[in-house]
Amino acid sequence: MSTKYEELAARAERGELVVKPGTVRRGDAAAHDEIQRLVMEATGASTVQEAANIAVGRPRVGAKGGQSPVVRARVPQSLKERVAALAEREQRAESDIVREAVAAYVEMRQVS
Repeated sequence: MSTKYEELAARAERGELVVKPGTVRRGDAAAHDEIQRLVMEATGASTVQEAANIAVGRPRVGAKGGQSPVVRARVPQSLKERVAALAEREQRAESDIVREAVAAYVEMRQVS
């Protein structure tokens, strides 16, 4: 593969490569289009909106525009593995499983 690039580099240095008319783009519009192409390629998205959703990530869990604080806890490895297995089986995120479990526990204890 590097031989191909070396050959192209040598041809470019000798001035043997010819640019096809209409294929050279410059300026902000060209940069914007190239960035868009690279983001879509990197995310595997088929639309600009899909690429933006992937790049930005999911919205916060809290109220719209509100905070989404983090609650951290250490658990035994066996519990972590069970949560991971459940998440995989249900095709859900581990954080969704944990959030649901904490909510159910708090509701059961009637803590407000």
